[in-house]
Amino acid sequence: MAADSTTPTADDATGTRPSHASDRASDRASDRASADSAQTRLGWVGFGLAMSLGLVIGTARFWEVDTWWHLSVGQRILDTGTLRGPDAWARFAERPYTATQWLPEAVAAWLVGLVGPGGVVFLRALAVLTLVGLLYCLARLSAGRLSAGLIAVVALLGAGAGLNPRPQLVSFVLFAVTLLAWWRTIHDHRPRWWLVVVYWLWACSHGLWSIGLAVNGVLFLALVLDPRTRPDRRATVRLGALLAACTAAVAVTPLGPALLLSPFQVADNAAGIAEEWRATPLNNVFSIAAMAMVVGTGLTWLWSRRRPPVWKVVLLLTAMGLVLYMWRLVPMGTIVATPLLADALGAVGRRPELRTRRERRQIVVVWAVFVALAAVVSLSPAGARAQQFPGDLAGVDRGLDALPRGTVVLDDFALSGWLINQHPDLVPVADLRVEIYDAAYLRAYVRTERVEPGWQELLTTTGARHAVLKSDSALATALQQRLGWAVVATADDYVLLRATR
Repeated sequence: MAADSTTPTADDATGTRPSHASDRASDRASDRASADSAQTRLGWVGFGLAMSLGLVIGTARFWEVDTWWHLSVGQRILDTGTLRGPDAWARFAERPYTATQWLPEAVAAWLVGLVGPGGVVFLRALAVLTLVGLLYCLARLSAGRLSAGLIAVVALLGAGAGLNPRPQLVSFVLFAVTLLAWWRTIHDHRPRWWLVVVYWLWACSHGLWSIGLAVNGVLFLALVLDPRTRPDRRATVRLGALLAACTAAVAVTPLGPALLLSPFQVADNAAGIAEEWRATPLNNVFSIAAMAMVVGTGLTWLWSRRRPPVWKVVLLLTAMGLVLYMWRLVPMGTIVATPLLADALGAVGRRPELRTRRERRQIVVVWAVFVALAAVVSLSPAGARAQQFPGDLAGVDRGLDALPRGTVVLDDFALSGWLINQHPDLVPVADLRVEIYDAAYLRAYVRTERVEPGWQELLTTTGARHAVLKSDSALATALQQRLGWAVVATADDYVLLRATR
């Protein structure tokens, strides 16, 4: 007799025949595993792309006018151990120079003395690659691996104009560190007390610690004022104490409490003579990329009809303000926009992969590999030749070498750092350390540079009878045609002139 179709067979009874339901479940699990594996591989491609771009930027040739004088100041710190006081390079300064960026300057000077000019390239690449890793981690807080990698690429492009070998690179890296810490603090209300050490190191490195404290303070206020995110009283007091401790850390560096006022002293003079201290022009790829991140975040919020908490809205407005207010703050605005854009896109896309300790270890390993590659490139002949400013000035260089010690030289402003570094026995009329000069003196310098009415007064005041200027500048032409100054030497775009009467 045939077995009834509803009667279980022996295989069914013993469970040796898999059911159709379990087959389908197994297939779905396999499909998910394959999709997750492919997504992971694509994610590492995105991170690798961001790190590769960081390596290219970090080891690329550069035209940076400030690097020269930073190295000179760093070497003086190593030689004398002093951070403030008058120096022979600034005879016409109103106040003694204070080395507010002494830590990276001293490290750079030491490394250049050890390995040569490639040391500057390595430090730049180290900072840029570290920033890329932090941008990825900021984006990864809310987005998947691939999205985080691509957002890091866009953010690196937005910050690109500021990624020159100067102490400000330390500011960008440490700003990203503090933003990452506060983003987590907002979610768990736990103070990261190690930020006190970060701010102490930041205050020893560059003046943009002030922006970091301001952004952290704004985040704290927005967090407390919004009932949806307000921490309890105990947590509020602890977070306020963290901000106070970070501010106090700035006041206990070797330069003392006076450092708290230094950013304002620099800003007063710099805006009138340095373009990077002025409002951001929106006609370049860097500011366009930065604003695209800000606008993209806002549009994604509108499209998804999400109501973001107050602190995110405030943070987005802060990012926009940093990007638009000042050219040199565009990288910081880009850093602020990075986790916001990732969070906005992550909310409307598929759920991102979970972050694991293994992934964090892999990020560190990949970063270390790229740093090692940067060291190889930096210490090669290409690294030694990376600095392109001011070009080949052999003829002018020899002419300057022949001048007596203490000779006053009317200098092109951008060239003053090179003049200090290569000819420390000469005296430039003005140099890039604008905070040590009287504002009226700098206005007189600009008037002379532009050959405006009264331009010859600075020559009388300083006693300058030699000048090193751009060959096609209005001042070089006026000195030759109106005052009869003679050409001593020319090289590339520069000319060395001498008064004849």
